[in-house]
Amino acid sequence: MKLLSWNVRGLGLSRTTRRLKNFLRDVKPTVIFLIETKLPNTRMEKVRKLLGFPNGVDVAAVGRSGGLSMAWRSSCRVAVRSYSCRHIDIMVEDDSNGFSWRCTGFYGAPEVQNRAAAWDLLRQLDDIPQVPWLVIGDFNVILFASEKVGGLPRNQWQMDNFISVLNDCSLEDIGYEWSWFTWEWGRL
Repeated sequence: MKLLSWNVRGLGLSRTTRRLKNFLRDVKPTVIFLIETKLPNTRMEKVRKLLGFPNGVDVAAVGRSGGLSMAWRSSCRVAVRSYSCRHIDIMVEDDSNGFSWRCTGFYGAPEVQNRAAAWDLLRQLDDIPQVPWLVIGDFNVILFASEKVGGLPRNQWQMDNFISVLNDCSLEDIGYEWSWFTWEWGRL
């Protein structure tokens, strides 16, 4: 099973939708989590179906920011647990072996002053310790200073708070594939 999490930043543009559709056709993920769609629910549902994902949960953008979509193929058995403007939490059942696990798409607060509330939400979602749990998304924070290039350095206390919530929830970083920095996409 393949999962894809992508901060699409404005999915409403036909060019962006077309590129994402082509990319999804090549990668063939079973579950996708899209962040910062900047779309109302009705528009996101149309885009999601156009992308080939008839099943999903869409959380509308607030004004011109935010917006989430967690979508899955028809072949995937999913139960939606909860959702908000910061997360979509699902239970996935693997038909091949009956194994169940959780997937939470998470969008961390971009504003530093709202991060404590986002971390509290993540801690609240850690409510079934016996079920394997994968959290994907954009936390809007880094673990280590080496993960950032340019601009002002991140405060150590922000990274320490992130490390603390990961430890509290027994989560660990499993790595990242493709371009390391988001701004590299324009330089491929």
